[in-house]
Amino acid sequence: MIMGKHGCADQRERIRSLFLDKSESYTLPEVANLTGMPARTLRREVERGFRDAVKVRGAWRFAWRQAVYVALERWTWMEIHDALDCDAAAVLPPLLALRSVTVRLPEYMVRALEKVAEENRTTLEGALHGELIDFAGTRSSEMEAAIPGFRRAYLFPDVG
Repeated sequence: MIMGKHGCADQRERIRSLFLDKSESYTLPEVANLTGMPARTLRREVERGFRDAVKVRGAWRFAWRQAVYVALERWTWMEIHDALDCDAAAVLPPLLALRSVTVRLPEYMVRALEKVAEENRTTLEGALHGELIDFAGTRSSEMEAAIPGFRRAYLFPDVG
């Protein structure tokens, strides 16, 4: 989605607020506002058991990590890192730092990723991330032994 200057600045501030001004818990409207997800959609997903939240005195509340899970479906890691800028290193596990790589793939794979990106309304990078997260999960125990901190990054925002 392409946003104007105001929309980008607003998203940047919402990302910074969620990651830099952590609260122990958030109301459903707060999570909706922070992540840009419509409150009605979020409420419906919670009530159907698709989202983790607890009811406190009749109102849905989200732990910080639960709010981050919502955010991770709305924003890419690139958007999060761009918004956090130099603060990213202080609030994210080291292995969540972004690194650019260049790969050469057969045309059919690139086109398949482009199609997935289009269907999911994301970028090619976002589609590739979605595919590689499955790969990372199948190898997490093995990788943790070879790459300390791997599970912590893979399981973020949960503690690995």
